[in-house]
Amino acid sequence: EAGAQAYPSKPIRMIVPQGAGGSTDIVARLIAQKLGEALGQQVVAENRPGAGGIIGVDTAAKAAPDGYTILFGSSTTVAANVSLYSKVPFDPVKDFTPLAMAAAAYFVFVVNPSLPVSNMKELIALAKSKPGQLNYGSGSSSAQICTEMFKSLAGVNITMIPYKSTPQALSDLVAGQLQVLCEPVTTAMPNVKAGKLRALAVTSPKRTVMAPDLPSVAEAGVPGFEYVAWVGFFAPTGTPKDIAAKLSAEIIKVLKQPEVVEK
Repeated sequence: EAGAQAYPSKPIRMIVPQGAGGSTDIVARLIAQKLGEALGQQVVAENRPGAGGIIGVDTAAKAAPDGYTILFGSSTTVAANVSLYSKVPFDPVKDFTPLAMAAAAYFVFVVNPSLPVSNMKELIALAKSKPGQLNYGSGSSSAQICTEMFKSLAGVNITMIPYKSTPQALSDLVAGQLQVLCEPVTTAMPNVKAGKLRALAVTSPKRTVMAPDLPSVAEAGVPGFEYVAWVGFFAPTGTPKDIAAKLSAEIIKVLKQPEVVEK
């Protein structure tokens, strides 16, 4: 009991295995601020991008299990990367204690407006007429899995261009260096509304309230397609049970705050 009562007595770092400015980072910073207010100690979001998130997750896995390091992990950085990379230096099941699920997110396929396509069927036709000539950006494992699933189901060849972070891929798409991107709805839609990008379809199984005018990819010509990503909080294995329980309870309270829900 004494452990959780005296905890926290110093700032807590929240490792975000993505670059600054992306959708995951925006959510992480909001929660870090609110969690800090609730715990009475600063919670510092620390970006550790690179290697598709492996660097950040590995840093968290090897951190002291004392409650002063937590990870904002995702379905790609904590789960899918184990299958995407031949060797991953951590075991997501053995090395982490899950604290709370934060959110599930859908993505949207966006193209540069100069690309002569206005829907998924036209994109598929164009990609088939120019095999390997269209480029897509992969600033996260989510962007990669989402697009590779689409390529596999639609039977098209689009070349992957790797990026260190999602915002870099997004700015290159706006600049016309890329043609296609599978991007979270939250960060893609402002660019679509501003006329900088054209949205084709959402990756949810049905239409989403965030973009009601857009068909789902499945509805737009790729039956069976669906992609959803999740983000959640983890502590290194060995973190005292009372401290993990306290963190879990406080994070869940923060996630229920109206401002956080809205964001």
